[in-house]
Amino acid sequence: MALKRNDVTAVGLQYAPAGIQMTIYNNSMREPGTVGADSDDSDNGMIPLPQEAVREAEGITEGTEALSAFLKEQFTHILDTDDFSMLRIMVTIPENHDSAWEKMPGALLGIGVERKHIYLQDYLSSFYFYSVNQKKDLWNQDVALLEFEGGEMIGYVLSIDRTKSPAVALVQQCASTRVDESLREGRNSAEWDREKDRLFFEFLKRVFERRSVGTCYLLSDFYDKSWAKRSFQYLCYHRRAFQGKNLYTRGACYAAMERAKMLVMPPILFLGKDIVKQNLGMYMRVRGKSVFYSLISAGVNWYEAHFECEMVPDHEDMLTLISTPLEEGEPVAHILRLDHMPKRPDRATRLALSVYFVSPYQCRVECEDLGFGEMYRSSGKKWTRMISFS
Repeated sequence: MALKRNDVTAVGLQYAPAGIQMTIYNNSMREPGTVGADSDDSDNGMIPLPQEAVREAEGITEGTEALSAFLKEQFTHILDTDDFSMLRIMVTIPENHDSAWEKMPGALLGIGVERKHIYLQDYLSSFYFYSVNQKKDLWNQDVALLEFEGGEMIGYVLSIDRTKSPAVALVQQCASTRVDESLREGRNSAEWDREKDRLFFEFLKRVFERRSVGTCYLLSDFYDKSWAKRSFQYLCYHRRAFQGKNLYTRGACYAAMERAKMLVMPPILFLGKDIVKQNLGMYMRVRGKSVFYSLISAGVNWYEAHFECEMVPDHEDMLTLISTPLEEGEPVAHILRLDHMPKRPDRATRLALSVYFVSPYQCRVECEDLGFGEMYRSSGKKWTRMISFS
Protein backbone atom coordinates (compact mmCIF):
# COMPACT_ATOMS: atom_id res chain seq x y z
CA MET A 1 0.00 0.00 0.00
CA ALA A 2 1.31 3.43 -0.94
CA LEU A 3 -0.07 5.86 1.61
CA LYS A 4 0.47 9.58 2.06
CA ARG A 5 1.92 9.96 5.53
CA ASN A 6 0.06 13.11 6.53
CA ASP A 7 -3.38 12.23 5.15
CA VAL A 8 -6.32 11.28 7.31
CA THR A 9 -6.44 7.47 7.18
CA ALA A 10 -9.57 5.44 7.88
CA VAL A 11 -9.06 2.01 9.43
CA GLY A 12 -11.49 -0.87 9.90
CA LEU A 13 -10.09 -3.10 12.63
CA GLN A 14 -11.55 -6.54 13.30
CA TYR A 15 -10.45 -7.65 16.73
CA ALA A 16 -10.55 -11.01 18.44
CA PRO A 17 -8.47 -12.11 21.44
CA ALA A 18 -6.16 -14.15 19.21
CA GLY A 19 -5.70 -11.79 16.25
CA ILE A 20 -6.62 -8.75 14.20
CA GLN A 21 -7.38 -7.85 10.61
CA MET A 22 -7.22 -4.31 9.20
CA THR A 23 -8.65 -2.59 6.15
CA ILE A 24 -7.14 0.83 5.44
CA TYR A 25 -8.00 3.75 3.18
CA ASN A 26 -6.74 7.26 2.54
CA ASN A 27 -6.97 9.61 -0.41
CA SER A 28 -3.84 8.22 -2.05
CA MET A 29 -5.63 4.89 -2.62
CA ARG A 30 -8.22 3.95 -5.23
CA GLU A 31 -10.09 1.70 -2.80
CA PRO A 32 -9.67 0.24 0.70
CA GLY A 33 -6.96 -2.38 1.08
CA THR A 34 -6.91 -5.22 3.62
CA VAL A 35 -3.98 -6.37 5.74
CA GLY A 36 -4.29 -9.85 7.16
CA ALA A 37 -6.85 -11.47 4.87
CA ASP A 38 -4.15 -13.35 2.98
CA SER A 39 -1.83 -13.94 5.92
CA ASP A 40 0.20 -17.12 5.36
CA ASP A 41 0.27 -18.01 9.06
CA SER A 42 -3.47 -17.84 9.66
CA ASP A 43 -6.31 -19.74 8.01
CA ASN A 44 -8.99 -17.26 9.09
CA GLY A 45 -7.52 -14.11 7.62
CA MET A 46 -6.35 -12.73 10.98
CA ILE A 47 -2.87 -11.54 11.95
CA PRO A 48 -2.02 -13.52 15.11
CA LEU A 49 -1.35 -11.54 18.28
CA PRO A 50 1.85 -12.16 20.25
CA GLN A 51 1.25 -14.36 23.27
CA GLU A 52 1.68 -11.55 25.79
CA ALA A 53 -0.88 -9.42 23.92
CA VAL A 54 -3.29 -12.38 23.99
CA ARG A 55 -2.77 -12.65 27.75
CA GLU A 56 -3.58 -8.95 28.13
CA ALA A 57 -6.67 -9.25 25.94
CA GLU A 58 -7.95 -12.20 27.95
CA GLY A 59 -7.40 -10.36 31.23
CA ILE A 60 -4.74 -12.78 32.42
CA THR A 61 -2.29 -9.87 32.80
CA GLU A 62 -3.03 -6.20 33.44
CA GLY A 63 -2.37 -3.30 31.12
CA THR A 64 -2.21 -2.94 27.35
CA GLU A 65 1.53 -2.46 26.78
CA ALA A 66 2.05 -5.57 24.64
CA LEU A 67 -1.11 -4.92 22.61
CA SER A 68 -0.06 -1.28 22.07
CA ALA A 69 3.42 -2.37 20.98
CA PHE A 70 1.93 -4.85 18.51
CA LEU A 71 -0.44 -2.25 17.04
CA LYS A 72 2.35 0.31 16.80
CA GLU A 73 4.49 -2.18 14.88
CA GLN A 74 1.66 -2.96 12.46
CA PHE A 75 0.70 0.66 11.79
CA THR A 76 4.32 1.83 11.52
CA HIS A 77 4.98 -0.86 8.91
CA ILE A 78 1.89 0.11 6.90
CA LEU A 79 2.09 3.90 7.21
CA ASP A 80 5.88 4.33 7.37
CA THR A 81 5.45 6.68 10.34
CA ASP A 82 4.85 6.46 14.08
CA ASP A 83 2.59 9.54 14.12
CA PHE A 84 -0.90 8.06 14.40
CA SER A 85 -2.82 11.27 15.10
CA MET A 86 -4.38 11.13 11.62
CA LEU A 87 -5.93 7.69 12.13
CA ARG A 88 -9.72 7.25 12.35
CA ILE A 89 -10.33 3.70 13.58
CA MET A 90 -13.58 1.72 13.63
CA VAL A 91 -13.19 -1.42 15.76
CA THR A 92 -15.66 -4.15 14.81
CA ILE A 93 -16.51 -7.00 17.17
CA PRO A 94 -19.06 -9.85 17.38
CA GLU A 95 -22.47 -9.01 18.81
CA ASN A 96 -22.01 -11.56 21.61
CA HIS A 97 -18.52 -10.42 22.51
CA ASP A 98 -16.63 -10.90 25.73
CA SER A 99 -14.79 -8.13 27.53
CA ALA A 100 -11.60 -8.54 25.48
CA TRP A 101 -12.45 -5.68 23.10
CA GLU A 102 -12.43 -3.28 26.06
CA LYS A 103 -8.63 -3.41 25.99
CA MET A 104 -8.52 -2.08 22.42
CA PRO A 105 -9.41 1.60 23.07
CA GLY A 106 -6.73 1.82 25.76
CA ALA A 107 -4.17 0.18 23.48
CA LEU A 108 -5.01 2.63 20.67
CA LEU A 109 -4.81 5.60 23.04
CA GLY A 110 -1.40 4.29 24.06
CA ILE A 111 -0.03 4.74 20.55
CA GLY A 112 -1.39 8.26 20.12
CA VAL A 113 -4.84 7.79 18.54
CA GLU A 114 -7.29 10.32 19.99
CA ARG A 115 -10.29 8.97 21.90
CA LYS A 116 -12.70 10.92 19.69
CA HIS A 117 -11.25 9.11 16.67
CA ILE A 118 -11.88 5.58 18.04
CA TYR A 119 -15.28 4.07 17.17
CA LEU A 120 -16.99 0.75 17.80
CA GLN A 121 -19.62 -1.31 15.99
CA ASP A 122 -20.66 -4.95 15.77
CA TYR A 123 -20.16 -7.27 12.81
CA LEU A 124 -23.70 -6.85 11.50
CA SER A 125 -23.30 -3.07 11.40
CA SER A 126 -20.11 -3.63 9.40
CA PHE A 127 -22.08 -5.94 7.08
CA TYR A 128 -24.55 -3.09 6.48
CA PHE A 129 -21.79 -0.54 5.79
CA TYR A 130 -20.08 -2.96 3.41
CA SER A 131 -23.25 -3.80 1.52
CA VAL A 132 -24.49 -0.27 0.83
CA ASN A 133 -21.06 0.84 -0.35
CA GLN A 134 -21.10 -1.67 -3.21
CA LYS A 135 -22.72 -1.09 -6.58
CA LYS A 136 -26.39 -0.32 -6.07
CA ASP A 137 -27.57 -3.29 -8.11
CA LEU A 138 -26.05 -5.52 -5.41
CA TRP A 139 -28.38 -4.15 -2.73
CA ASN A 140 -31.53 -3.23 -4.67
CA GLN A 141 -32.95 -6.46 -3.25
CA ASP A 142 -32.34 -8.17 0.10
CA VAL A 143 -28.73 -9.15 0.87
CA ALA A 144 -27.80 -12.38 2.67
CA LEU A 145 -24.76 -13.06 4.83
CA LEU A 146 -23.68 -16.64 5.56
CA GLU A 147 -21.28 -17.20 8.45
CA PHE A 148 -19.76 -20.43 9.69
CA GLU A 149 -18.58 -20.36 13.29
CA GLY A 150 -18.02 -23.11 15.83
CA GLY A 151 -19.53 -25.81 13.63
CA GLU A 152 -22.68 -23.80 12.88
CA MET A 153 -24.00 -22.16 9.73
CA ILE A 154 -25.70 -18.84 10.52
CA GLY A 155 -27.68 -16.80 8.01
CA TYR A 156 -28.54 -13.10 8.20
CA VAL A 157 -30.52 -10.93 5.80
CA LEU A 158 -30.23 -7.18 5.25
CA SER A 159 -33.53 -5.69 4.12
CA ILE A 160 -34.31 -2.04 3.32
CA ASP A 161 -37.83 -0.67 3.67
CA ARG A 162 -37.99 2.03 1.00
CA THR A 163 -41.64 2.86 1.71
CA LYS A 164 -40.52 4.91 4.71
CA SER A 165 -38.82 8.30 4.68
CA PRO A 166 -35.98 7.99 5.27
CA ALA A 167 -35.66 4.37 4.17
CA VAL A 168 -35.04 2.00 7.10
CA ALA A 169 -32.52 -0.86 7.02
CA LEU A 170 -32.53 -3.91 9.31
CA VAL A 171 -30.27 -6.95 9.58
CA GLN A 172 -31.92 -10.02 11.09
CA GLN A 173 -30.75 -13.54 11.79
CA CYS A 174 -33.10 -15.86 9.91
CA ALA A 175 -31.59 -19.37 10.10
CA SER A 176 -28.92 -21.51 11.75
CA THR A 177 -27.87 -25.15 11.36
CA ARG A 178 -25.18 -27.19 13.07
CA VAL A 179 -22.77 -29.01 10.76
CA ASP A 180 -20.02 -30.60 12.80
CA GLU A 181 -18.35 -33.97 13.21
CA SER A 182 -20.83 -34.99 15.91
CA LEU A 183 -23.44 -35.35 13.12
CA ARG A 184 -21.26 -37.51 10.90
CA GLU A 185 -22.31 -40.76 12.62
CA GLY A 186 -19.92 -43.14 10.86
CA ARG A 187 -20.48 -41.81 7.33
CA ASN A 188 -17.55 -42.11 4.95
CA SER A 189 -16.23 -39.00 3.19
CA ALA A 190 -18.56 -39.22 0.19
CA GLU A 191 -21.60 -39.84 2.39
CA TRP A 192 -20.63 -37.01 4.73
CA ASP A 193 -20.25 -34.64 1.77
CA ARG A 194 -23.75 -35.54 0.59
CA GLU A 195 -25.14 -34.97 4.09
CA LYS A 196 -23.41 -31.59 4.38
CA ASP A 197 -24.83 -30.64 0.99
CA ARG A 198 -28.31 -31.63 2.16
CA LEU A 199 -27.98 -29.64 5.39
CA PHE A 200 -26.63 -26.62 3.51
CA PHE A 201 -29.46 -26.81 0.96
CA GLU A 202 -32.13 -26.92 3.67
CA PHE A 203 -30.40 -24.07 5.48
CA LEU A 204 -30.42 -21.94 2.31
CA LYS A 205 -34.11 -22.58 1.78
CA ARG A 206 -34.82 -21.14 5.24
CA VAL A 207 -32.57 -18.12 4.57
CA PHE A 208 -34.29 -17.32 1.28
CA GLU A 209 -37.84 -18.27 2.33
CA ARG A 210 -40.33 -15.44 1.58
CA ARG A 211 -37.45 -13.08 0.84
CA SER A 212 -36.17 -11.51 -2.35
CA VAL A 213 -32.42 -12.08 -1.93
CA GLY A 214 -30.38 -10.86 -4.88
CA THR A 215 -26.86 -11.01 -3.39
CA CYS A 216 -25.23 -13.41 -0.95
CA TYR A 217 -21.88 -13.14 0.88
CA LEU A 218 -20.19 -16.27 2.25
CA LEU A 219 -17.66 -15.61 5.02
CA SER A 220 -15.91 -18.94 5.41
CA ASP A 221 -13.85 -21.46 3.50
CA PHE A 222 -16.27 -24.07 4.88
CA TYR A 223 -18.67 -23.37 2.01
CA ASP A 224 -17.00 -25.30 -0.78
CA LYS A 225 -18.47 -26.21 -4.16
CA SER A 226 -16.48 -29.47 -4.15
CA TRP A 227 -19.14 -30.95 -1.85
CA ALA A 228 -21.95 -28.34 -1.92
CA LYS A 229 -22.92 -29.08 -5.53
CA ARG A 230 -26.71 -28.93 -5.24
CA SER A 231 -26.52 -26.09 -2.68
CA PHE A 232 -24.32 -23.88 -4.87
CA GLN A 233 -26.61 -24.40 -7.85
CA TYR A 234 -29.54 -23.22 -5.74
CA LEU A 235 -27.53 -20.41 -4.17
CA CYS A 236 -26.46 -18.96 -7.50
CA TYR A 237 -29.80 -19.32 -9.30
CA HIS A 238 -30.79 -15.73 -10.15
CA ARG A 239 -28.51 -14.52 -7.34
CA ARG A 240 -24.97 -13.19 -7.17
CA ALA A 241 -22.68 -14.84 -4.62
CA PHE A 242 -19.27 -13.76 -3.28
CA GLN A 243 -16.88 -15.48 -0.89
CA GLY A 244 -14.14 -13.88 1.19
CA LYS A 245 -12.62 -13.13 4.60
CA ASN A 246 -12.52 -9.35 4.90
CA LEU A 247 -16.14 -8.17 4.65
CA TYR A 248 -16.26 -7.02 8.28
CA THR A 249 -13.07 -4.95 8.17
CA ARG A 250 -14.02 -3.40 4.84
CA GLY A 251 -17.42 -2.50 6.26
CA ALA A 252 -15.76 -1.05 9.36
CA CYS A 253 -13.39 0.92 7.13
CA TYR A 254 -16.33 2.42 5.22
CA ALA A 255 -17.85 3.39 8.59
CA ALA A 256 -14.58 5.07 9.62
CA MET A 257 -14.52 6.86 6.26
CA GLU A 258 -18.06 8.11 6.91
CA ARG A 259 -17.02 9.43 10.35
CA ALA A 260 -14.05 11.18 8.72
CA LYS A 261 -16.34 12.69 6.05
CA MET A 262 -14.47 10.81 3.33
CA LEU A 263 -17.71 9.42 1.92
CA VAL A 264 -21.43 10.18 2.06
CA MET A 265 -23.74 7.32 3.01
CA PRO A 266 -27.07 6.77 1.23
CA PRO A 267 -30.08 8.41 2.96
CA ILE A 268 -30.98 5.28 4.95
CA LEU A 269 -31.63 4.94 8.68
CA PHE A 270 -29.88 1.78 9.85
CA LEU A 271 -31.45 0.28 12.96
CA GLY A 272 -28.66 -2.03 14.06
CA LYS A 273 -28.20 -3.28 17.60
CA ASP A 274 -25.46 -0.68 18.18
CA ILE A 275 -27.88 2.15 17.50
CA VAL A 276 -29.49 4.37 20.15
CA LYS A 277 -33.24 4.19 19.63
CA GLN A 278 -34.18 7.05 21.97
CA ASN A 279 -34.16 10.81 21.45
CA LEU A 280 -32.98 12.42 24.68
CA GLY A 281 -33.40 16.07 25.60
CA MET A 282 -34.53 18.55 28.26
CA TYR A 283 -36.28 21.87 28.60
CA MET A 284 -33.95 24.81 29.20
CA ARG A 285 -34.53 28.52 29.59
CA VAL A 286 -32.78 30.40 26.78
CA ARG A 287 -33.12 34.20 26.69
CA GLY A 288 -36.06 34.00 29.05
CA LYS A 289 -37.96 31.39 27.04
CA SER A 290 -38.39 27.70 27.81
CA VAL A 291 -37.17 25.66 24.84
CA PHE A 292 -36.62 21.95 24.32
CA TYR A 293 -32.93 21.25 23.85
CA SER A 294 -31.81 18.03 22.18
CA LEU A 295 -28.99 16.22 23.97
CA ILE A 296 -28.66 12.96 22.02
CA SER A 297 -30.50 12.03 18.82
CA ALA A 298 -31.74 8.54 18.04
CA GLY A 299 -29.95 6.78 15.19
CA VAL A 300 -26.37 7.34 16.44
CA ASN A 301 -24.00 4.59 17.54
CA TRP A 302 -24.18 4.21 21.34
CA TYR A 303 -20.39 4.33 21.63
CA GLU A 304 -20.47 7.85 20.18
CA ALA A 305 -23.61 9.06 22.00
CA HIS A 306 -22.15 11.64 24.40
CA PHE A 307 -23.26 15.14 25.39
CA GLU A 308 -21.66 17.69 27.72
CA CYS A 309 -22.63 21.23 28.68
CA GLU A 310 -22.60 23.72 31.54
CA MET A 311 -25.77 25.36 32.84
CA VAL A 312 -26.97 27.80 35.49
CA PRO A 313 -30.08 26.50 37.29
CA ASP A 314 -32.89 28.87 38.23
CA HIS A 315 -34.47 27.64 41.50
CA GLU A 316 -34.32 24.01 40.29
CA ASP A 317 -33.18 21.28 42.64
CA MET A 318 -33.62 18.59 39.99
CA LEU A 319 -32.89 17.94 36.32
CA THR A 320 -35.56 16.40 34.11
CA LEU A 321 -34.47 14.56 30.97
CA ILE A 322 -37.10 13.43 28.49
CA SER A 323 -36.71 10.37 26.28
CA THR A 324 -38.81 9.77 23.19
CA PRO A 325 -38.61 6.42 21.34
CA LEU A 326 -37.49 6.52 17.73
CA GLU A 327 -40.44 4.31 16.85
CA GLU A 328 -43.80 4.06 18.61
CA GLY A 329 -44.08 5.14 22.23
CA GLU A 330 -44.79 8.06 24.54
CA PRO A 331 -42.19 10.47 25.96
CA VAL A 332 -40.88 9.51 29.41
CA ALA A 333 -39.46 11.90 32.02
CA HIS A 334 -36.34 10.88 33.96
CA ILE A 335 -35.53 12.92 37.07
CA LEU A 336 -32.08 13.44 38.59
CA ARG A 337 -32.54 14.96 42.05
CA LEU A 338 -29.79 17.35 43.12
CA ASP A 339 -30.01 16.49 46.81
CA HIS A 340 -28.15 18.70 49.28
CA MET A 341 -27.31 21.32 46.67
CA PRO A 342 -25.42 24.18 48.40
CA LYS A 343 -27.64 27.15 49.34
CA ARG A 344 -26.71 30.10 47.16
CA PRO A 345 -28.51 33.10 45.66
CA ASP A 346 -30.56 32.45 42.52
CA ARG A 347 -28.44 31.86 39.41
CA ALA A 348 -25.23 31.72 41.41
CA THR A 349 -24.43 28.08 40.67
CA ARG A 350 -22.91 26.48 37.61
CA LEU A 351 -23.51 22.82 36.88
CA ALA A 352 -21.59 20.54 34.52
CA LEU A 353 -23.86 18.02 32.82
CA SER A 354 -22.60 14.90 31.08
CA VAL A 355 -24.83 12.32 29.39
CA TYR A 356 -23.37 9.26 27.71
CA PHE A 357 -24.55 5.80 26.72
CA VAL A 358 -22.83 2.74 28.17
CA SER A 359 -24.79 0.36 25.91
CA PRO A 360 -27.52 0.78 23.29
CA TYR A 361 -30.12 0.48 26.07
CA GLN A 362 -28.59 2.33 28.98
CA CYS A 363 -27.21 5.82 29.54
CA ARG A 364 -25.48 7.48 32.47
CA VAL A 365 -26.28 11.04 33.57
CA GLU A 366 -23.67 12.87 35.64
CA CYS A 367 -23.98 16.35 37.15
CA GLU A 368 -21.31 18.23 39.11
CA ASP A 369 -21.43 21.45 41.12
CA LEU A 370 -18.83 23.85 39.69
CA GLY A 371 -19.54 26.70 42.09
CA PHE A 372 -19.66 30.20 40.64
CA GLY A 373 -16.27 31.66 39.84
CA GLU A 374 -14.41 33.18 42.79
CA MET A 375 -17.67 34.09 44.54
CA TYR A 376 -18.63 30.50 45.40
CA ARG A 377 -16.22 27.62 45.37
CA SER A 378 -17.29 24.24 44.09
CA SER A 379 -18.69 22.02 46.81
CA GLY A 380 -17.37 18.96 44.99
CA LYS A 381 -20.83 17.43 45.00
CA LYS A 382 -21.71 15.07 42.16
CA TRP A 383 -25.01 13.45 41.27
CA THR A 384 -25.49 10.47 38.98
CA ARG A 385 -28.31 8.41 37.58
CA MET A 386 -28.42 5.41 35.26
CA ILE A 387 -31.35 5.37 32.83
CA SER A 388 -32.38 2.08 31.24
CA PHE A 389 -34.53 1.69 28.14
CA SER A 390 -36.41 -1.47 27.23
